[in-house]
Amino acid sequence: MLYAIGDIHGCAHELDLLLSKIAPQRDDTVVFLGDYIDRGPNSKGVIERILALKQVTNVVALKGNHEALFLDFLESPQSVGAGLFILNGGAATLASYSGPGGTFEIPQSHIEFFQALKLTYETEHHFFVHAGVPNKPLREINLDSDENLLLWTRQPFLNSSYAWEKRVVHGHTPTATPEMKANRINIDTGCVYNGSLTAVELTEGRFIQIPRDNEVSRTPVTGSPDGDRVAVRFNGRLPVYVRTENEKSIQFETLNYNQFGILMKEIGTLAPLPHFKLGDVINGSIGATSESAIQFEGTIARVETKLPMRIYAVRINRVTNGNDGREWIERP
Repeated sequence: MLYAIGDIHGCAHELDLLLSKIAPQRDDTVVFLGDYIDRGPNSKGVIERILALKQVTNVVALKGNHEALFLDFLESPQSVGAGLFILNGGAATLASYSGPGGTFEIPQSHIEFFQALKLTYETEHHFFVHAGVPNKPLREINLDSDENLLLWTRQPFLNSSYAWEKRVVHGHTPTATPEMKANRINIDTGCVYNGSLTAVELTEGRFIQIPRDNEVSRTPVTGSPDGDRVAVRFNGRLPVYVRTENEKSIQFETLNYNQFGILMKEIGTLAPLPHFKLGDVINGSIGATSESAIQFEGTIARVETKLPMRIYAVRINRVTNGNDGREWIERP
């Protein structure tokens, strides 16, 4: 049997139930489509389950955009990718690896797992990828130049009628129910968003699903092994673009950030008056590229003028890394 499993995002309990239901055998193959970590309660547990599964069946593990950001964080904790990792739910991943005093330690076997993730996998009739593929023959895909698209794309892939040589099996874009189209199958059904964790058995084309169990412990936060909500700030310079009422874009840069908010400064010459005042609700994006940038809504919590710069503290109310608005995450 050939199975594929969609985005897990730290939902280790649901993964256990799904694997028990599938009960893969030695000659079966299970393809994981990426996004094992972030947002959910037990990212570390998800990796442990997948590593254990390799002992009993054939496992193919693909890279998702969240694993790419995590690798950026591990390589350069002050990079833009590292910042996007935290703001995209990475704090929950670090919390799952945390120990006494709020430190975290990632086993070498887990680091090697992340480093070895593949971008694509294919069989005779199916092509597996995290997010999607370009409108060109699959044999022409370049894993270097097309990597960003393979990890992040939504449109125009989702509306494409292009007839690839094989049916594309993917996740990345959450939907209420699995999608089975002539040219693609989407099995990201938003488990971490109170949806379901979905697998597809491709020999018969049937779906196996486990709904999210809301009784499972709440998602932890970095620096909080006991589950208390502790805001841990990270240093880094992330570009921030805020839209004004007349649709102009004002550029800022972060001084530091955490999963709940950002501290940012104006770029360039200070305006005579602050652009925003206490309590203003703002909308904008964090990050430099359209694919990976985070769209956010936030509230101005503090305004300070410290020559030669003006500083704004912004409480993040909700974020999405999607370009279609279907991944909004409400902040508590």
